Amino acid sequence: MKRSTCKICHFSVKTCVCDHISNVIANKTHIVVLQHPSEVTAAKNTVRLLSLQLKNIHIFVGETPSDFLDAQAIAKQNHCALLYPGENATALENITSKETRIDYLFVLDGTWKKAHKLAMLNPWLIELPRISFSSAPKNQYTIRKAEQQYSLSTLEACAYFLTVYDTMDPKPLYKLLQGMITEQTKFMPPHVRERYLDNDDSA
Repeated sequence: MKRSTCKICHFSVKTCVCDHISNVIANKTHIVVLQHPSEVTAAKNTVRLLSLQLKNIHIFVGETPSDFLDAQAIAKQNHCALLYPGENATALENITSKETRIDYLFVLDGTWKKAHKLAMLNPWLIELPRISFSSAPKNQYTIRKAEQQYSLSTLEACAYFLTVYDTMDPKPLYKLLQGMITEQTKFMPPHVRERYLDNDDSA
C-alpha cells in the first residue's frame, strides 16, 4: 500500500514538516543542486527541505551530462562556483561577496561516493571555480550517519555557505532540519530515539 504524502511538503503525512516551515528565504546566491537519483525518494533527504525554505533554488536529478543540460546552461553564465573539496578549492572563509562574485552555487547531493561519481561523470563541472570549507560547523543531522567526520548534509552545507557568503540568518533552515528530525524520530522507541538525538559522536 502506497503511503500517503503531504501535498505541500511531500513528506509522509505521519512525518509532515509543514508546521516547522518559516517564511521563505530570498537567498541572494542561487543554489543549484545536482541530485543523484537515489536521493529523490530518500525519507531523510534534506534537499526537499531546502526547496521548501529557499526561494532561489534549482534542482536537477540525474547522473550524466545529458541529464543536466539545463544545469549546464546555467553554468555557462558568469559568476558560478562548485561546492566541492580539492586542492584547487578556495576556502569559503577566505572570500567575501565584494571580492568574489558568486551568483550560482552548484552543490552535489548524494552520499560521498555518489557525489564523487557525479563529479567524475560531469567534467563540465571541473571548469567551475571550487569552494570548500576550512572550518565547517558540527553536523546536526544526527538521524543520518555521516560518512566522513567533516561531512554535512546538503542543507547544512548550503546553510553555512549562505551564512558566510550572503550573511544570511540560517535559523529558519536549522529549525526546519530539527523539525524533520523530530517528526522522523517521534515514532521510534524511546531508547532508539535517544541514541539518535544524543549522538555526540556525529560529525
